[in-house]
Amino acid sequence: MGLLIALLWLGAAILLVRISSRPVVHAAAIVCAGIAATTLPDLDLLLPIGHRSALTHSLLPLGLALFGRHWRPVMAGLAIGIGLHLAADAFPNAMRGFATVKLPGFGSLGVSGSYAWLGVQAVVATLAGAVLLAAALPIGLALSTALILILIGVAYLFATDGGWWALTCYAAFGWIAVAQSRRRRST
Repeated sequence: MGLLIALLWLGAAILLVRISSRPVVHAAAIVCAGIAATTLPDLDLLLPIGHRSALTHSLLPLGLALFGRHWRPVMAGLAIGIGLHLAADAFPNAMRGFATVKLPGFGSLGVSGSYAWLGVQAVVATLAGAVLLAAALPIGLALSTALILILIGVAYLFATDGGWWALTCYAAFGWIAVAQSRRRRST
C-alpha cells in the first residue's frame, strides 16, 4: 500500500510540473516528489531483483529523469527523498542478508560494500537534491521549500528503522555547515 501511495505522490509531482511553470507550483512538485522518494527505492520488493537492489537504492532513478529540463523540480524532490531513504537504510539493525545491497547478476555487496554504497549514495543524493532545489526555485521559495522538506525528513526519519542514526548524522553535518558558514563570515 505504501508503494502505491508513493507512486501517487510521484504522479502528483509530475502532473504539477506539466501543468504549470510557476515557481510555487514547482515548489509543491518538489515536496510531492520528496515524499514519494522516501518510499520509492523499495519498489524492488515488487520486482525480481531482490530487496535493497543497487538499481533502486541509488541515484539511477534520478538519471531516468534527466531527459528534460522541466523535470528539474521532480529530480530535486526525488534526490532529497532518496537521500533520506538511503541514509536510514545505512543503519539497519544488522547489515546481513535482507539488509545488504544486491547488485543484480553479482549478488550481495557484502557488509562493508553495502555500508559504503548506501552512505555514498545518501550523501550524493542529498547534495544533488539541494543543488537542484536551489537551481529550480527563487532563493526565498527554495529556502521555504527546503524547510518543509526538512520537517518531512525529520518526521520520516523518526518513524523509520535506522532513522534516528541518520537524523543524528544529518544534524551533525548541518551543524558543521552552519558553524563553517559563520566562521567564514566572521573572518
